[in-house]
Amino acid sequence: MVLVVADTKLGNVREIEDFTLDVAFGADENALTLTVEEKSAPAAGQLVYIDATEYGGVIDQVKRGSGRGATGAVECKGRTWHGILAGRRLSPDSGSGYLTVNGKVGDVLTSLIARMGLESLFKAASDDSTVSYTFSRFCDGYSGLMSCAKANGRKLAMRRMDGYIELSMPPIVDYANKVDSDLLDFTITSVHRCVNHLLCAGTGQLANRAIVHFYADENGNVSHKQTLFGIDEICALYDYSNASTSELEIEGKKKLLEYQTSGTVEVDAHEDMDVDVGDIISARDNSTGTTVTATVSKKVVKVERGVATYSYEVGRDATTKTSSTGAAESSGGGGHAYLAGKGLTLDNYTFNADVDASDLSSISTKVEEARTEASNALAAAGKAEERANAANDAAAANAQAIAANATAISTKQDALIAGKNITLDGAKISATDTTYSNATQEAAGLMSAVDKALLDGIKTGATVAKSAEKANGFDSTRTVAITGAVNGSATWDGSSDLSITVDGDSAAASFLAAHPVGFYVETSGANPNNFGGTWTRQPSIGPNTWLRTK
Repeated sequence: MVLVVADTKLGNVREIEDFTLDVAFGADENALTLTVEEKSAPAAGQLVYIDATEYGGVIDQVKRGSGRGATGAVECKGRTWHGILAGRRLSPDSGSGYLTVNGKVGDVLTSLIARMGLESLFKAASDDSTVSYTFSRFCDGYSGLMSCAKANGRKLAMRRMDGYIELSMPPIVDYANKVDSDLLDFTITSVHRCVNHLLCAGTGQLANRAIVHFYADENGNVSHKQTLFGIDEICALYDYSNASTSELEIEGKKKLLEYQTSGTVEVDAHEDMDVDVGDIISARDNSTGTTVTATVSKKVVKVERGVATYSYEVGRDATTKTSSTGAAESSGGGGHAYLAGKGLTLDNYTFNADVDASDLSSISTKVEEARTEASNALAAAGKAEERANAANDAAAANAQAIAANATAISTKQDALIAGKNITLDGAKISATDTTYSNATQEAAGLMSAVDKALLDGIKTGATVAKSAEKANGFDSTRTVAITGAVNGSATWDGSSDLSITVDGDSAAASFLAAHPVGFYVETSGANPNNFGGTWTRQPSIGPNTWLRTK
């Protein structure tokens, strides 16, 4: 195998034959280490790859030695193509809860590559097969593509071809009956029962929390129907505290599917065997006849002196996990560091807020000041509202009386009209004699002598409106006083609007603030109603006991 060094701007720059390359990708790592002579070493930022394979990536750091112990070799480390994808996020469109794809494999991969902004490095292989998938929110590009492929019975493959890393999703290969056991060195762990009941807890608190249950049957099929009970039931908690019920329906099912396995296999493959992450390998223990089938989750490739050796991690350990925590981000890199601010502590993913005495004292003072001001304002407003309502009622009654008197006088004046009753019918005018009797409240007529005497009694020069208004005023002036939390008074004869200027009684306000509704006080004869509020006298011996009720 020959290693090629490429520059993102210049293209391929040289080939290296003497090198040691260690590449790991799949469930974790997604990194490479290259050891090469100084003269051949790539620079940071350059690409290295073995053509027509998925072994390669970008160099992120270069380590050189000097001095007596220096060997002249340079160690370069970086991300594999898989690691580059893991460094991107597949985010939903603005306004959407999830990113969903549906269509031809080639078109779907092309759109996802563009979404991650990697068109200059990756391209999609042509494939008219169809896939559909809904991604976890903000998952990384590599694990998202892997999950999409797996959900559609496929695997994610990539090869360096014609200057690009070509992505494809070929069908998963089951090597159960295709691999000679002599090519495998393995240890096997069989599992009789794995987690088969997943309790998914989402958003909300206590009785209002979103809860969804998923169950797996003997064959690992997941649904809402329970088929395993008693000793065969193994339940786990999936704590996804910010997920809605609809989100739990998607993520909970995925999580329980991850638990389904018949065991784990640790495999070392001989150099003649080369499979992909996502393929299926079976291992058989001839002494017991036990066979375990599991998926290749990680691949490690070491190339030295042009010869490649492979090792694999196959299956997953799902026998002891009984709880899991959901998050907006999937595994595969990324994340955010949180710093606890003043008064906050962060312990085991939990924020705690500490409020000291000075904070409480400051808040208490402000609350007390606000309470006193509010009490004073409410007391003043209550008294003013009572006086205003009384004034409005009196003014309304007075206005009605004035209007009634004016109507009565107008009716009597209309009744004075006598003589001919003129009617107009087209161009013809006719007249008939009309005889009027004295006017009544129900009918117009002539003014009686009594009504004439009353009319003459009105002072000469006075208007009807003014006389009526004065007639409905008070016989003498009245005084309106305000007591309690505010003080003020004004005289009023009912002939115009009433305006009262009040002054806040700070002593009364303090008294009310210190004695809210429900408080008892004892007095030596004084009535607390004089200070505002509503107080009722309670049965007592000795000093008078009063209860504030309003």
